[in-house]
Amino acid sequence: MDQDFFAYALLGGLAIGLLVSIYSDIRYRLIYNWVTGPIALAAPLYWLATGTFGWPEIGYYLAAGTATFLFFALFFQLGMMGGGDVKLFGAVALWFHPLVTIKFVFNASLLGALVTIIFFVVHKIQKGSGQARVPYGVAISIAGLWCAGEQFFNHFG
Repeated sequence: MDQDFFAYALLGGLAIGLLVSIYSDIRYRLIYNWVTGPIALAAPLYWLATGTFGWPEIGYYLAAGTATFLFFALFFQLGMMGGGDVKLFGAVALWFHPLVTIKFVFNASLLGALVTIIFFVVHKIQKGSGQARVPYGVAISIAGLWCAGEQFFNHFG
């Protein structure tokens, strides 16, 4: 099988997983492990297909994914983020070079602020009781789609 085709097929799978996460987080406020698990497990296949499966690169990818996961695990501990959001952050971060991971986290944070404002306003308009439940998975997934799309569309350098 052609390596480029395999890499694009894996990016397509990532996109499908992220779209499912958007739907499930808006609809049920859940990000399923059966979505985040395959996203994380497919990352090494993507590294292999893109030719970045060497020793130093694997360490970089794992370090970026682990650092992203641990950073957002702090927000989970503080009750500011759900566990599914944290797992999705870590799983998607495995797909990107550490510099792209920084961009991914930054974009997700900006989008997360926007999603928070939107859902807070909707909650107030509907006069909901309690705190507004914000689906941060939407922001994480859109940021992941954005970074994956850049790899797909900007592959000419």
